[in-house]
This record gives sequence, C-alpha cells and structure tokens, in this order.
Amino acid sequence: MTYMTIAEHTLSFMLRNSGDVLEDVELGDVRIVRRDGSDLFMGTVRREQAVRDSLDLAARALSEVLAVPELEARAMSGIEQALPWVTWLVPEDRLEFATSFVRTVRACHDTGNYEPLTRLLGRWKASAQIANDPELAASFNADRGVDEIVRLARPGV
Repeated sequence: MTYMTIAEHTLSFMLRNSGDVLEDVELGDVRIVRRDGSDLFMGTVRREQAVRDSLDLAARALSEVLAVPELEARAMSGIEQALPWVTWLVPEDRLEFATSFVRTVRACHDTGNYEPLTRLLGRWKASAQIANDPELAASFNADRGVDEIVRLARPGV
C-alpha cells in the first residue's frame, strides 16, 4: 500500500470551506475523505502532469536499457528490487512483464488513462503468487471434467 503525505479534509468540510481547501491545493495535493464512496483527490493539473510525464520518462528509459542485452540483467535486477514478487516468475515471464509494463505505461501516457497499468500490475502479481504456490497452481490446473449442456425452459412457457 502506498501512503501519501497530503492534506486531508472531509467532503462536508470541503463543501463548507472550499476556499480553505483550495488554498491547501495550491500548496500540495489534497485527499477528500467520503463516507459513502471512494476518497477523492484534488491537485493541480501541472503537478499531475509532472507525475505522468515522469512515469513516461522512466518507462522510456527502462525500454532503452532493456533493449541492450548487456544491460538487461541489471534492469531486471532493478525491477526485482522495486517489485520483489517479480522474482517468483520464471525468467522468461520476468522479461515479458517488464516489456508489458513499459508498453502499458506508454499507452497510458498516450491516452491519459492509467487504470490499465493498475490492472496489468494486479494480473502479473497474481500470476507470480500462483507460480510461487504449488497448491494454488495445482488447483488452477486440476481436471474439472467436461462441461455439460443443460437445456432450460423459458419462464412462463
């Protein structure tokens, strides 16, 4: 879990004191805590664009390093340090993860939608957990028999 050191206000406080909250936004990002939904995030477009551009730049640099065979092992070592669960993947899958990560970051930057990156990381992490747990892997590979077609009558017929 990532912890952000940002100001926090409740939604009701923000609605009553928007000027105070906007002053905080000028100084840094703000989390708006809601009781009935996901927290909201307020920040300036300039700061958010800087974060997105930085991630894109890092992905471009990683892509260049991965393209040099002599540097590939060092790049993978760095990825494994940042995401220790990657070590549970077989070496071929580690490289596939790295290249998928780079392509996805670039696509997210191009579209402005970063949700696919979250999904990619979640899928690869789940794959690593399965690869590291023989019981879990066996349950996914277990014979489940043959599916049978079951004819259903339409309701009211």
